Amino acid sequence: MLMNPETRQQSGQPQRPAIRITLSVLLALVLREMRGRFGAHRLGAFWLLFEPIAHVLVMVAIFTLVRGRSIPGVEFPVFLVSGVVPFILMKNIVLRTMEAVSSNKALFSYRQIKPFDTVVARAVVEFFLAACVYLIILFVLGFWGGFDVSIHHPLEWIGTMVVCVTLSFSLGLIFCIVGEAMPEAKTIFRLIFLPLYFISAVIVPIWLIPADVMPWLLWNPFIHVIDEFRSAVFEHYPVIRGINLVYPGAFAAVSLFIGLGLYRARRLKLVAI
Repeated sequence: MLMNPETRQQSGQPQRPAIRITLSVLLALVLREMRGRFGAHRLGAFWLLFEPIAHVLVMVAIFTLVRGRSIPGVEFPVFLVSGVVPFILMKNIVLRTMEAVSSNKALFSYRQIKPFDTVVARAVVEFFLAACVYLIILFVLGFWGGFDVSIHHPLEWIGTMVVCVTLSFSLGLIFCIVGEAMPEAKTIFRLIFLPLYFISAVIVPIWLIPADVMPWLLWNPFIHVIDEFRSAVFEHYPVIRGINLVYPGAFAAVSLFIGLGLYRARRLKLVAI
């Protein structure tokens, strides 16, 4: 049970440090979000796994069975997983954190709970759910499919994951604040991810993209993140000129600065019930 600092002081209990209060709030919010994700629908865990698995199965059938598509030195199912799962992770973090404040308005009557806490909690939940999905799919591909699912460059993989989560969290924070001020914008933000899916090289090898189109696509930070994920997974992945973590990392840093600035300016309006 959450207790105001004044009540705790009057009752003679020692006042907890601010960091412990924040961690307790985040833990409670994470547990609440997990219960909401799994308890909102029957077979919630199944539907959570179904989306990325369906992506992989359908694309493997189209590109491997129908068109006979193969990538030298790269196992195509693992190639798809290392693109589809990161994209779903980024999409879910952005769209779920965008709705964090509007879905938890009633909780802001507690002084300890801030709008920023709900955004962080949703990002944490989406990260751990995507991690579970990723590990389960890799286990299935490696154990039953016989594919090489090793991550050959783990430090590069971890660095890419940090950029991935920071980028999506920053965009989600910005979209959340803008969406609370202009609710109509949320529909536009959701629609953005449909073209992003096709221009981020999620299902198509990036080296098959025409050279005259590539300079325009490089402005999309998602394509850098997804290709860097694949570069970290495969031992001999083709190096594509212009793909790096510098641009999405800088994009994430600037977006985080803008998001925190917007939150600072709008924090009082966000808690209005």
